[in-house]
Amino acid sequence: MLFSYLEHGLGPPSWLPGVFALVVVEIQASSFDISVRTQPAPLLDPILREYFNSSREPFSITVAGEMMYIITSPQDMSAVYKNTKTLSFDDFIRDLHLSFGLSPSGLATMWDDSHGKCLVHQANDLHHAQLQPGEHLDDLMQKLLVVMERRLNFDRVFAEKPNAIGDQSERTIRSLYDWCADVLVPAASVAFFGEALLGMNPELVDDFHAFDEDSWMLTYRYPRFLAQKMHHGREANTRAFTRYFELALEDRPGACYYVKSFESRQRQAGMKARDIAITVQLFYWVTNANAYKICFWLLTYLLHQPTTLEAVKMETQACFVDGKVNIDSLLRSPLLNAAFDETLRLTSGAASARTVVAPTPLRSKMLRASTKLLMPYRQLHFQESVFGPRVKEFHPHRFLLGDHKTLGGKSSTPDFKPFGGGITYCSGRFVARREVLAFVALMFRRYEVSLADPGEAIPRLDERKPTLGVIGPVKGDETMVLIVPRI
Repeated sequence: MLFSYLEHGLGPPSWLPGVFALVVVEIQASSFDISVRTQPAPLLDPILREYFNSSREPFSITVAGEMMYIITSPQDMSAVYKNTKTLSFDDFIRDLHLSFGLSPSGLATMWDDSHGKCLVHQANDLHHAQLQPGEHLDDLMQKLLVVMERRLNFDRVFAEKPNAIGDQSERTIRSLYDWCADVLVPAASVAFFGEALLGMNPELVDDFHAFDEDSWMLTYRYPRFLAQKMHHGREANTRAFTRYFELALEDRPGACYYVKSFESRQRQAGMKARDIAITVQLFYWVTNANAYKICFWLLTYLLHQPTTLEAVKMETQACFVDGKVNIDSLLRSPLLNAAFDETLRLTSGAASARTVVAPTPLRSKMLRASTKLLMPYRQLHFQESVFGPRVKEFHPHRFLLGDHKTLGGKSSTPDFKPFGGGITYCSGRFVARREVLAFVALMFRRYEVSLADPGEAIPRLDERKPTLGVIGPVKGDETMVLIVPRI
């Protein structure tokens, strides 16, 4: 790797490539095949201080003759967000469509803008209409809560009592990670698609997890023989969604506004069931890949801080009206939301990419056309000058103090970017917050949950595995919880 100031011709110190390689940006130079690891992010700050004089100047990486610009400053990121004419995200979406197996005719149809806005950009509008606060999101959350409550009932949680303790059949131990996934992914599946999708494809969620666990291999273009589990899960999900879209509409009621509207537009454009399935499968992936991981980490951190845990429980107890959880009350709970944001600060591995389609000024530099641009966000979240001391530790109160006071996730600092920004600002951020907070409130109302082993360490973040969302735990690291019914 060759690192350089833009247009300055300065050579890097010999240690810089090796250290930054731990941050990491890894590039397949033959295509727009970018895989990103931004961990361990704290290593980036001393580099920026010593070599770039803390200016956070844009810099470039040249690999095998292909240049990529790295943007680390929130101010520069804001400039990138505002520029949708010469900085494009479209190449990344096209690459994902091809990786998921969209047919050439399906790809052409999705990007056809001869009659106005193409279907890809229409889909983005529909995402926002569905997932921004309003009637469509409210309707979605009502459906989500119904399924969440069903999957959190006693019979489900204690099904077959696989880990019942002695004669105490109303006490059980299970993996917190698996529990969060077992509730949130099926709940979202039903809320978005109705009961038919899971009803006719009972292995859908297991296949999704098989894919999601190694989904980074898809963007790395791993050969099939090295990524068989991932490809099997992806293809099984494609078949499941294809069967779903081959059903008559009256045989699959309950789909949300986005699914019904997008399918209608794709049908009008002449797209076939399999291609519709693949484009919607992408939506299913990004919708479900992060919420259960956020929930797992949030609860893990709380269980390791009993004082904070009890304070959060007190807040959530006040968020029930006539036995039903009230989402608006959850969103007004300061400590609960601060804990959610602190969890994102610690565990988000988000990054965003653009293609430079024409020469583009940035600060006093000029970005060259036909190059790529990357904005790693994780490195922003570990600045002591912004977030205070002990930035590697879970301290939600940092979001309740001074300039970083938050309510509903509206942090005042531009350095907090767990959901990205601009045209790639995650439209699922509102539903993710709501479903995670609702899970926490419902769980603590129905069960006493504690660490099965109070001496167990907090699982390690799997920083070796590339991710564009929330980082999962190292395989084999668990948070095992003791569950006792309260009601």
